[in-house]
Amino acid sequence: MDEVTFLSRKILDLNKQLIESEKAKSRFLSLIASELNNPMTALLGMIPHLVPPSGDPREAVFELVHEEALLLDSRIQNLVAASEIEGGIMDFTYASVDPKSLIKEAAEGFKYKLKAKNILLTVESTLQDKIVSDPKKLYLILKNLVANACDYGTSDSVVNVDISQNDSAIIIAIKNHGEGPKVEFKPQVFTRFAHGTEGSHGLGLGLSIARELCERLGGSIDYNTDATTVTFTVTLPLQAALADSEACGSNEFLFESFDGAIEL
Repeated sequence: MDEVTFLSRKILDLNKQLIESEKAKSRFLSLIASELNNPMTALLGMIPHLVPPSGDPREAVFELVHEEALLLDSRIQNLVAASEIEGGIMDFTYASVDPKSLIKEAAEGFKYKLKAKNILLTVESTLQDKIVSDPKKLYLILKNLVANACDYGTSDSVVNVDISQNDSAIIIAIKNHGEGPKVEFKPQVFTRFAHGTEGSHGLGLGLSIARELCERLGGSIDYNTDATTVTFTVTLPLQAALADSEACGSNEFLFESFDGAIEL
């Protein structure tokens, strides 16, 4: 056997091992997401019933537990999305939704962090009507961008969300005060588990999932920085109108089917 043949076989063997490793990773993600998702949903449903009376010394403990549960739920939602993306099993269900309501819903998951950093989140919308999109996917995109604004926004500042549209697209811009991502190239920010030049951005799943979902909805995501602010902008194509369908609370619409929605 000559050296070229030997090396070719080694490359083929390594390629097979890589494929098997990727399959195993996808199965692992899917299993973890499935095992954690349902118990977490039940837990979040029960926690509000445990709110202590105002002024009770246990109030601070309750808020800490609730905050950690909400943050864990966000991470599980990202794991679910990552497993669907990895496995190529992502379905899309379109309905009429109000992005402003989704932003406010997403902010509820980070209300304790917003309070701790004294960050005010404002939402301005010039939309005259609801838009047609996948509520679950759009919600997760917005939730990850709100999470990013909370994590990297400076204390005692404002996060501005501006929702508008032009002839062909919906534009959602989320601006926080703070330093921009310290990366050499923009795509690094949206790369899963990739370290930035100072290791402070691109370490998790959030922005990579936001990018993946934007692209699968036929849109895009980008960001721009100046001396004091960072703005992430989501652009999604306008879709044909559907019969009206309200978005529900997060625990309901993220895990339940939509009445009257169109399955594609």
